[in-house]
Amino acid sequence: MSRAFFQRFNSRSSEPASPVMGWLEKDPQQLLQTAQRYLQLEQLIQQALPDGLRLCRVAQIDRQAVTIAVPSAAHANKLRQLTPSLLLHLQQHKWQINQLQIQIQSVLFTGVKPLGEVRRGGAGIDATGLAAFEELGQGLSEGPLAEAVQKLLQRHQNKKAEP
Repeated sequence: MSRAFFQRFNSRSSEPASPVMGWLEKDPQQLLQTAQRYLQLEQLIQQALPDGLRLCRVAQIDRQAVTIAVPSAAHANKLRQLTPSLLLHLQQHKWQINQLQIQIQSVLFTGVKPLGEVRRGGAGIDATGLAAFEELGQGLSEGPLAEAVQKLLQRHQNKKAEP
């Protein structure tokens, strides 16, 4: 890259940084209207989607295009299949949207369960399995493996006692 490229982006403003509250005080009405518009569109989209896809968020509205953020590729693929009917639904509700863009933004959805049921971390250890781990734990000498088996037993015995 040329030196001119780096010089263009290396300059800093001499003005002090303005706090966020100062920016919000300039035009709070416009900010509120924009937020309400995003929320209205998001609710309308979620009404048209099946339960598993209602996690999506409106990320951007740009003229007649809407960008929707989803937590995973599975959500994105399913939403792509539903795009024509979703666009029709939006147009029937007086939104002039002609294009739907989908972005995977997993960071926005931390803690969200994936589509379908995925068993992770031995979540389904039954009584027979717990008995086998207890037997294994009794036969182990002290050390990291014995501690790990003991923690596993405590965690899964607590899960069995909760429901």
